Amino acid sequence: STHKGEDEIVLEAFAQLRKRLPEALLVLVPRHPERFNAVAALCQSRGFELVRRSEQRACTIGTAIFLGDSMGELMLFFAASDIAFVGGSLVATGGHNLLEPASLGLPILTGPHMFNFTDIHQLLLQAEASIEVGSSRHLAEALLRLFGDKTLCQSMGGNGRRLVAQNGGALDKVVRLIERVMGKL
Repeated sequence: STHKGEDEIVLEAFAQLRKRLPEALLVLVPRHPERFNAVAALCQSRGFELVRRSEQRACTIGTAIFLGDSMGELMLFFAASDIAFVGGSLVATGGHNLLEPASLGLPILTGPHMFNFTDIHQLLLQAEASIEVGSSRHLAEALLRLFGDKTLCQSMGGNGRRLVAQNGGALDKVVRLIERVMGKL
């Protein structure tokens, strides 16, 4: 989900991608509902054909962007995607949860501002499940590389899924720790 200041960067990268892959569809999900209309207008001002989730219309061959202007459906949008860009990271917002797309086996792209998820971000980078980009050009290059290499996509997605599985069960671990501590009282 994107924040103010990121949509322009993402749309520029997407325009570059569409020059090479004109059939590409961007699922764009603004983080805050009050931005839905402004982001839709921005997409249209850039010449992209847009379908909004709230319209409940199907995408056609000419659709360039599916705007997720709804709440609580981000995992559904991730599940329908081939690659995930995690927003809040191209601007100094701190990023968003990387475990959601990783758990679905998606290759992940982020910006450099992941300070709210530093540990997870570093683990995913080290596991080669994520790529960090810093500009629209770098985002477009990473997308072209991934769309051109299905083996790389599968490898990155598998790496992320394994990392989530290996580090899962945090709640169970905390409950066991609390039970041990409480048992000593």
